[in-house]
Amino acid sequence: MANTKKTGSKNKRKRTNYIIQIILCIIALSAITFSLFLLVKYYQLKQSAELMQAQLNVYTDPEDPYLSRSEADALISDAELKAYDEGRTTGQNELLAGIKAELIESDSTMDTIKQMYPDELIVVDHDEILFYPILDTLMHHPFADEDFYLDSDGRTKYHGKEASTETWIDVSKFQEKINWSKVAEDGIDAAIIRLGYRGYSKGDIMDDDTFEYNIEEALDNGLKVGVYFLTQATSDSEAEEEAEYVLDHIRGYRLDCPVVLDVELVGGDDGRGNALSMEERTQYAITFLDKIEAAGYDTCIYGNLKTFLLMLDMEKLEDRSKWFAGYTDTPYFPYAMDMWQYTDTGRVDGISGDVDINIRFVTGE
Repeated sequence: MANTKKTGSKNKRKRTNYIIQIILCIIALSAITFSLFLLVKYYQLKQSAELMQAQLNVYTDPEDPYLSRSEADALISDAELKAYDEGRTTGQNELLAGIKAELIESDSTMDTIKQMYPDELIVVDHDEILFYPILDTLMHHPFADEDFYLDSDGRTKYHGKEASTETWIDVSKFQEKINWSKVAEDGIDAAIIRLGYRGYSKGDIMDDDTFEYNIEEALDNGLKVGVYFLTQATSDSEAEEEAEYVLDHIRGYRLDCPVVLDVELVGGDDGRGNALSMEERTQYAITFLDKIEAAGYDTCIYGNLKTFLLMLDMEKLEDRSKWFAGYTDTPYFPYAMDMWQYTDTGRVDGISGDVDINIRFVTGE
């Protein structure tokens, strides 16, 4: 009986080993099959991408460098039809349709598209995908992507041969009451404080309720300070009025940082300044900046990608200091800038909620 049991156990182990080997073979074959499937998908999608690229190259007009949503849809639909005609399955066409649907809504997909067009800046505006060639006629910043890094506090810094950086924040009444002593102890070098703004509907100039408290406390705690004003000027006279308002409120304070003009779309479709032409908005910005500079202060223009590509004439503002806002790992902006706002969800001791954090490029000049 003992030998019978031993033989039975050995046979059982052999059967078990065979079953395991069969299962492993099935898994291996499945993995190989799936890998081949993905490889085929990759080359098919690559061919579709090349087809779309060729169509875009034929379409793109340097005088009018953008695609409307309907035009983008048409190009992608054509690619889908050609894919179907070439014998690709319905499932693959659905995959292409899914990629199209994610073009606008998925940050990761937009990041991929941006990598496909390294010589263009891509910005989504309402129902349009806008493609702007990167111009060599404008000054470019020298900061290399590989020289940006996160410090021990998780804050973005830059250190390369071109510049090092300081950490600046910008604040308004939305940060509520700030403990500036704690802010100063948390590695913050300077603060740009909102002084006021022009309303986007009636156009009245409004104070920021926390301005005096913020600037006095920041200065008392040893921080460098500057101020910013959100414009909605729709004429030269309104731009001058905004500049005069700022000058009236900063007299008596020491500003080691610029007076910043905040230029951005506000109030959805109802913003009183949203319908201005690029030429008008640029002229009013120059009027404001000139008046501030004539009083002896440094100036700067704040904006995001839409501001600098769609709203302002960069050539006419070539010599002006620029502060770019864009929340990516490295700046998605090739042109000369003095400051980069890299997050609007930063954390700083002494401030209870989110706060904008910026790096100021220090060139040693």
